[in-house]
Amino acid sequence: MRLLLGTLALLAMGDAQAQSWCPPGATWHHTYTNHWTHTGYTRYTYTSDTLVGGVMAQRIEQYVEGTAYGEPFAVTMTEAVLTSVQGDLVSIWNGQGFDTLFHFGAIPGDVWRLAPSLTPTAVITVTDTGTMIINGLPLRFIVTGNDTIVERLGALDRVLPPWPIVTLDASNGALRCYSDDDIQFQAPSWGYGCASYTSVLAHGVDAVSLFPNPGTTHFTLQLPPGAHTITLFDATGRMVLEQRTADERPVIGTEHLPAGMYRITVRDERGAVMGATWVKER
Repeated sequence: MRLLLGTLALLAMGDAQAQSWCPPGATWHHTYTNHWTHTGYTRYTYTSDTLVGGVMAQRIEQYVEGTAYGEPFAVTMTEAVLTSVQGDLVSIWNGQGFDTLFHFGAIPGDVWRLAPSLTPTAVITVTDTGTMIINGLPLRFIVTGNDTIVERLGALDRVLPPWPIVTLDASNGALRCYSDDDIQFQAPSWGYGCASYTSVLAHGVDAVSLFPNPGTTHFTLQLPPGAHTITLFDATGRMVLEQRTADERPVIGTEHLPAGMYRITVRDERGAVMGATWVKER
């Protein structure tokens, strides 16, 4: 049976500390970037419970720190994220009521839409489900067309709306780290400190040679000998291609990609990273 969940007013909150979301000490670190002019991190911290619209909710405060155009900044956002939990269902305050955010009891084929006041296009379609073990605890996950969403951790590959765009024309990216009183988790793709300004998308990595640039249907890389993993990110920070190769001049097909600017990272077997920016013309 398909699940279409709209605005939801939750009445019973006896399990606000359920495993599915916001246990004591819950803290998330996400990358904050637009890849070329901003880099840093956003920290979300569950600080307290509060009554909102007659419903007990979790208050999640937001803090962002990094550099913009080479200048350091730090901002504590005045508006907190407010969520509410009832069993397997996690909802978020949209300014007027609670809307479905995550549903950890969902099955493949279930669908829900986030409130238009939060984002006009976010339709979540579940394609798979399962359980993973983190620090000895079994945590359920759901797979959508764009992401994997895990109990406690939330979205792994990118911050699903309606996590806000924070400030200075940049946005939040993939989960770096999550912790609470029971578990510590660091994303396998993140090899730096949770609050580091540095990432594989930041400035400062060695440049990799590629041509043509700009291009259309493909580009060719010039790589040192050995195996490499090539990853492309679009301007929103979404990974759009990942390819492993031992070729010193691999040709990367880009016919399926829309026109725009892309960030390329190339990682060798030792973890060394090279990077470049590539532009696809129409």
